[in-house]
Amino acid sequence: MPSLDFHEVAALPRLAWLAVVERGAARARVFHGSAVECRDRWMVEGVWDGDFAAGGFHDSPHFFGSGIRVDGDRFLFVPSSALVDRVLYCQDRGRVVVSNSLVLLLAFTGARLDPAHDYRAEATAIRKGAGAYHREFVVVHPEIPSFFQVYDECLVVDRDGVTFDAMRRASPPVQSYERYRAAVAEALLRLKGNYSSPDRRVPMTAFLTVSSGYDSAAAATLVRDLGIETCFTARRSNSYLPRWLSPSSVVDDGTPIAAALGLDVTALDVRRSQVTEDEIFFLAAGCPQPALAFHSMTRLLERRPGIGVLFTGFQGDEVWDVLWEQPYHRQGTLRGDGAALGLSEIRLKSGFINVAVPAVGARRIRDVAALGSASDMEPWRLHDAYDRPVPRRLVETAGIPRGSFARRKKAVVHAYAYPVNAALRCAFFRWLRERRRLTPAFVYLHVALNRVLFVLVRSPLALWLRVFRPAPR
Repeated sequence: MPSLDFHEVAALPRLAWLAVVERGAARARVFHGSAVECRDRWMVEGVWDGDFAAGGFHDSPHFFGSGIRVDGDRFLFVPSSALVDRVLYCQDRGRVVVSNSLVLLLAFTGARLDPAHDYRAEATAIRKGAGAYHREFVVVHPEIPSFFQVYDECLVVDRDGVTFDAMRRASPPVQSYERYRAAVAEALLRLKGNYSSPDRRVPMTAFLTVSSGYDSAAAATLVRDLGIETCFTARRSNSYLPRWLSPSSVVDDGTPIAAALGLDVTALDVRRSQVTEDEIFFLAAGCPQPALAFHSMTRLLERRPGIGVLFTGFQGDEVWDVLWEQPYHRQGTLRGDGAALGLSEIRLKSGFINVAVPAVGARRIRDVAALGSASDMEPWRLHDAYDRPVPRRLVETAGIPRGSFARRKKAVVHAYAYPVNAALRCAFFRWLRERRRLTPAFVYLHVALNRVLFVLVRSPLALWLRVFRPAPR
């Protein structure tokens, strides 16, 4: 019978783990951080819609985080059911090495990233959907050809090698908006029962992100009664346009929505001077648009006792959009959220689980997508480029008036050319000088010219929209 051999390592991020399955798959040595929950036959850093003590996260349709479970004569390595987190593995000298952290897997194996490779391919691979993404992750190592990333399905390791198993239980059909909303609410209540379980060694506290857009606002209406300690919001979006020219582009403050729902609000501190060397964990996930706007949130969560359960609106684009996602919905394909992956390394250090609320109930993506175009949803249709009737109905029926949210698509993640933190920036420029013969002056000039060109191109459109844009329906 396979066994798990646990080793807590104080130097590891609190929720990080790495497992080494020896040849023959009789034993797995698991090195883990201080807040990982370990039991005889399983280990988890996550929450799911079932009894915590039973450890049945491997087949839950709503599991957030990652874990390991012994199942008969095999090991199951289980990623989140939401396409916002992954596990990675490689085969090294007859062993299978698996981790929930790219950084940890690189460090343990001695592999390194290839500076000549464009890692946007790996970071955005899940945009093709759970059944169609490219698993290979390019690394440089004399004996390891590549790493592999795994989303949604279980990575199975036994004496015969590595396979994959989609073990999630099927969700019931979604036949109406009312049944959909009720099913999501019931699943979220079960999640609360799981993260509030007295059987947990490390206590958990619920938090929420909220903005002026559809997805996090809808998520807020669904979790408002789950004991949320505070909501985190950014006052400003990632737009480079000045506020006076395009306030609808710049302001992304979710405070009015949180206040209407009776929730406390904590504003994100986005001052560049406050960014610590933790920035490297935001960059380490390899996303084209790092989620550095959440830096102050992650620092606050890390200083708190216990672990955070962070409800977010990630995957709202992929679940609730009725325009751009239609070709995928018709195929039954749910695409992943590339931006959410940007929290996958920092959350392990800070200690929180990313619970993407739109992913709850989304395994029936054809059914959920059909709700948006149903005739009884017409009162919540705008028939414009930013049309999401399901979250609009969730928000408006919660008492938040039309026109106060979701007027246009915005975000707080953004791409940038060099680190914000001074120490990291110096190290980056030193590397550029030594390896690429590029000076800081060249980089600064390149960024400045691109920003000026962006404003020159976008400003006329923003001005036209401010003058002629019709009032929200």
